[in-house]
Amino acid sequence: MRSRVLLIVCLFSTFVAATEVTDTVCLPDVEVSVSRIARPAAQQQMQVSVLDVPLLEQTQLTAPKEVGALVPNVYMPDYGSAMTSSIYIRGMGSRINEPVMGMVVDGVPLLDKNMYDHTLQDVKRIELLRGPQGSLYGRNSSAGVMEIRTIQPLDLSSRTIRSLVSYGTANTVRAQASYYEPLSPTFGLGIAARYQRTDGFYRNTFTGRKTDFGQQAGGRIVLDVRPSPEWRLTGTVYADWVRQGAFPYANVATGVIAYNDEGRYERLALLPSLRAEFHRDGYRLLMVASYQFLRDDMRMDNDYTPADIFSLHQTQRQHNATLDALLTAPKPCKWYEWTIGLSAFTKSNAMQARVLFKREGIEELILSNANRGIQTVFPNDSIEISNTVLPIPSSFELLNTGAAVYHQSHFQFGHWHLNAGVRIDYEHARMNYLSTADVTYRFTMLMSDFKNVHTSIQGTKSANYIQVLPRLAVSYDGSWGTVYGYAAKGYKAGGYNPQIFSTITQNQVMSDMAADMGMHLQIADPRFLDVAITAYQPETNWTFELGAHLTPVAGLKVNFDVFHIRCLNQQVTVFPTGKTTGRMMANAARSRMWGAEADLQYRWLNGAWSGLIDASYGFTDARFIDFNDGMGDYSGHYIPYAPQHTAHALVSAEYTPGKKALHKIGLTLKGDGLGRIYWNEQNDCRQAFYGLLGASVHVEWKYVRLQLWAKNLTGTRYDVFYFRSMGNDFLQHGKPRELGANIIINI
Repeated sequence: MRSRVLLIVCLFSTFVAATEVTDTVCLPDVEVSVSRIARPAAQQQMQVSVLDVPLLEQTQLTAPKEVGALVPNVYMPDYGSAMTSSIYIRGMGSRINEPVMGMVVDGVPLLDKNMYDHTLQDVKRIELLRGPQGSLYGRNSSAGVMEIRTIQPLDLSSRTIRSLVSYGTANTVRAQASYYEPLSPTFGLGIAARYQRTDGFYRNTFTGRKTDFGQQAGGRIVLDVRPSPEWRLTGTVYADWVRQGAFPYANVATGVIAYNDEGRYERLALLPSLRAEFHRDGYRLLMVASYQFLRDDMRMDNDYTPADIFSLHQTQRQHNATLDALLTAPKPCKWYEWTIGLSAFTKSNAMQARVLFKREGIEELILSNANRGIQTVFPNDSIEISNTVLPIPSSFELLNTGAAVYHQSHFQFGHWHLNAGVRIDYEHARMNYLSTADVTYRFTMLMSDFKNVHTSIQGTKSANYIQVLPRLAVSYDGSWGTVYGYAAKGYKAGGYNPQIFSTITQNQVMSDMAADMGMHLQIADPRFLDVAITAYQPETNWTFELGAHLTPVAGLKVNFDVFHIRCLNQQVTVFPTGKTTGRMMANAARSRMWGAEADLQYRWLNGAWSGLIDASYGFTDARFIDFNDGMGDYSGHYIPYAPQHTAHALVSAEYTPGKKALHKIGLTLKGDGLGRIYWNEQNDCRQAFYGLLGASVHVEWKYVRLQLWAKNLTGTRYDVFYFRSMGNDFLQHGKPRELGANIIINI
């Protein structure tokens, strides 16, 4: 099978390389504004990390998760599965539910973070805006926005064909091919496809098989049309498919991965979108509409042990839609310009979650808890359950809809710039739920025969939220750069967390059995009998930042800033104490973050030699001010999962020998550092600061680039994730040393 895959990849690449073309196309590195009001990135009143084509090539970026390693105070760990897209920026973030960073691909906001983990292809630029972007982007951009921009056919002057073949450690194969052509001045076409597979890096010692094997495939079709000089229409259909093994979690006590039930994840995503631009007499109207379909299937051994305790099978089927319209008018005077916009979205998710308690789970999680209370009164008697397995199926209909209006005014007085923006966001959240269980039991003191008890939890929860998100920024532009300061509000949407329902239903089963016998069972934590615990409030924050973008000499860009954040109702993931099964989303009353960031980029050219230096450092002190979740008081503790230090350095040099055949020879060295990370609210478990070293060397001919690369050259041991389940601690280790080679063709 492996040889057939490699043969197909090689034949396909040979076909692409042999395709007749008219001329060669080079994509220019253009300074593009990230703001809805056009200003160069170096003059923005915020921190913006720009990853252009040369930097993307040197750093071997294949997915958005890898962007975090290049940006200060950003942590996007790669763990679990492609469904897991946790993001932590400047101390803010959470493991489940809504993100703190929005992701926008060619103007389309991705509504569900399950779609954040995808493969990058034909990317010409990535911009990561740090700090609240709520006044323009709304919900779930309280710490930043990642803008991904891809190749568009009518931006090219002629046909371009691109392909990539890569082979690396763990029999990891990647293949990509794309074709873009402006067929006329008014019509362009783009087609792209990709495939990758891996045997995986982590082995389950219980089954003897790798846990993180997988395949991914996808592509897109782009139609780019200019029906008139005033209009441009771009239609895109994007598809992504993932099937993989998942959840390589090692027990801290044993140090190994060992569980008996299946762990895997499968996803299909389709995203058609339409972008329309209209220009006339200085007016610019931009409209973007999208439909986002997602279907996924997850199977998980929830206890992550060889014991037959319980497992989870969860499916989701989402139908989402977005619409955004932005109008920019010509300047009514030389010192003022404005933008106004409208947006709306709907997100509908039909979720099925089936928790299956096996015999050991019934005895350990239900019978032991129930009999512990009963035997305080009847020490010689107990409850018995005849079920060999106990399925608890749950279904949820989750709906979020919202609309917003936003405005931004920009004033210029000489070298001074003042920017004021505000957004009014309305959102409705609703959850319909049904969770059932059937238990056959008997109480030995009173019952000779077993009796069935049916448990059903059904109902609807809904909430409405209105947020006003202001932003005020001021800056001064000089020949040496820009200094700025701003204050802005951001928010992360509230809603409902179905992942705690297994605990609620489990407690209700025990309570129903006791009620059937005419007794009252005291649950250890009665909060977990009430569906109200699934609700969590929106998280809001105010960020205050001072910074600068400097260009002291030609080719050198230096950025730095200091920030202070006050956060209310910060959303954190909490595991109930004891041998419970669910995860709770809680709101910390108050928390605060402060820190500093600095980065520099230097590009140089000296005869036949050219080079790039890219470096950054970020520090964040993020702590709870007031947080008591009912199980402990964590006021003053560090916020979990948010690294205190991030560091990155890259040095790249290229030599152009001037020969007709051989174009370039290059070498890149890259180092990244991260830590310390506290894994829990108690702050008694942490990952120390660690560093990773990478390198690559490349040789480039007219159309072909050969690249040899290495990641984690020193084989550093580190962890990317920690959690507790049923009283056991688990970790996922970082990936070991990886080696590989790429062949890239650009025609």
